[in-house]
Amino acid sequence: MRLGTILSFVFALAGIAVLVKIVLPPTNAEPLRILSSAQCLDCHAGVAEEWQASHHKFAYENPEVRKLSNDFANQECIACHAPRPVLNFEPGERVLARQSERGLGVDCLACHAHPEGGVGTSNPNAKSDAPCRPRKVERMASVEHCASCHNQHKTVEQWRAAPEELKGDNCLHCHMPETWREGGRKGRDHSFKASHDLPSLQSAVTMNAAWDQNGAWVSLSNQGAGHNFPTDERSRAADLQVRWKDAQGEWSLWERVHRFRDPYRDETDLTNTQLPSGETQRFELTATDGAEEAEVRLLYRLNPYLEDALASELFRMSLRK
Repeated sequence: MRLGTILSFVFALAGIAVLVKIVLPPTNAEPLRILSSAQCLDCHAGVAEEWQASHHKFAYENPEVRKLSNDFANQECIACHAPRPVLNFEPGERVLARQSERGLGVDCLACHAHPEGGVGTSNPNAKSDAPCRPRKVERMASVEHCASCHNQHKTVEQWRAAPEELKGDNCLHCHMPETWREGGRKGRDHSFKASHDLPSLQSAVTMNAAWDQNGAWVSLSNQGAGHNFPTDERSRAADLQVRWKDAQGEWSLWERVHRFRDPYRDETDLTNTQLPSGETQRFELTATDGAEEAEVRLLYRLNPYLEDALASELFRMSLRK
């Protein structure tokens, strides 16, 4: 009986050893000369799958970006849509564009390639003897690492000005939350959920509206984002809209109450109307004659000229007099 128990224990240990060997990257391996992000995919399949679904991966091929940049005739856009490794530059310093594999967009090497070889990571338990020779780099968990590209439209400056309770730990707090992958390995989500993710947008702001004794009104509160709403690309716009129902039950057309947006540099007749972190703006609504009912909604546009049907509806509320 004792011998059977011992043998069972030995076989169990052997099974665990085999499982560890399968799940974890090999250790004490020869250093890997990293020439392309494609080399990362074999060992980091879970991360790669997340990245493949992200707009970092899509950054250079995105037709929206190509249209707004005149197919990158505006070459200053390339630096952030196909950047050289960020760690080659000072913290927060603007990056330069790379010349090869631009179709990979913001790839693994853009964020992780280390100037001294191997890769950088924010993981404090990096296995330094893995083939890619990872090493912990403090700035990779800081806003400065993201600022090289994402402060071109002042998002990081907005974060610095945000209320402390809305800042979180850093950019990773919201945009790269912790996740568990196959084999029980913990890491950061590399799908970078943001303006193309409806739940992320809905978590950034709160809309309230009512029709009380003083009339109808709608408000928007930025109590969920550590930066302005909307932020980053100047093409983003969020519109509060209202429509009224008359005595015959007919709805009017939607009309804009307010637009939240940072205009392009050449739109000198417009002002920045983004909603800063921690702030609330309220708007009084003027009812049409005979109206007893209204609807208000918030539309999010990836392009300010995008028609309503192609915009994302974040919220809709009904009001009754």
